[in-house]
Amino acid sequence: MRHVPTVDLIERGSEIFDCWNRIGVRGDKSCPVLAAHAHCRNCPTYSAAAATLLDREWVGPPDLATTSHLAEAISAGEAETQSAVVFRVGAEWFALSTMVLDEIVGVRAIHSLPLRRNPALLGLANVRGELVACVSIARLLFGDAAPLPQGRLIVIRHAGSRLAFPVDEVQHTHRYRPDELKAVPATIAKSASAYTRGVFSWRGRAVGALDEHILLDALGRSLT
Repeated sequence: MRHVPTVDLIERGSEIFDCWNRIGVRGDKSCPVLAAHAHCRNCPTYSAAAATLLDREWVGPPDLATTSHLAEAISAGEAETQSAVVFRVGAEWFALSTMVLDEIVGVRAIHSLPLRRNPALLGLANVRGELVACVSIARLLFGDAAPLPQGRLIVIRHAGSRLAFPVDEVQHTHRYRPDELKAVPATIAKSASAYTRGVFSWRGRAVGALDEHILLDALGRSLT
């Protein structure tokens, strides 16, 4: 069998040296093994970086006490409200706290991973030059048969870890009071209701307020 060369994977602390952005297809293409692999995603170095990324410990959402600097930015009149990004998955609308939101980007090519054990783990996407693990919130909320949304990619962050999930549509952020939440109706799938704290009304629609602690814990487990 012909030996195909690789380049060394370099880690600097918690940072992965992203050679594909520097000397690979997204860089100056000076990598000595690029011609042998045709594309960086075919290189074992790229796969090793993906494995390193997925092997990192996923840390759940922060306690409010650790985000006091964000709380100070909220005006006195909004102190008792919660900010959430509103998005659609299939026919259902949900809201997720902006405390864990990093950015919202357009759809990206998601590169599947071999031997993945959890169907909720979709693969890796390149977001601004960084490999980000992508998971399916649709499969988590509605089961493994749920179709993959194709609209936008929501990227969340905590303690240096980034995770993304595709959704069908994203609206502007919305502030609501916790006392607005009503009981989750029976029309919401049972699997989705396990992650939903309650429902509020927004522009004539029922929006499920997701519990970020429970949801992100489940999304993090999908990486294992």
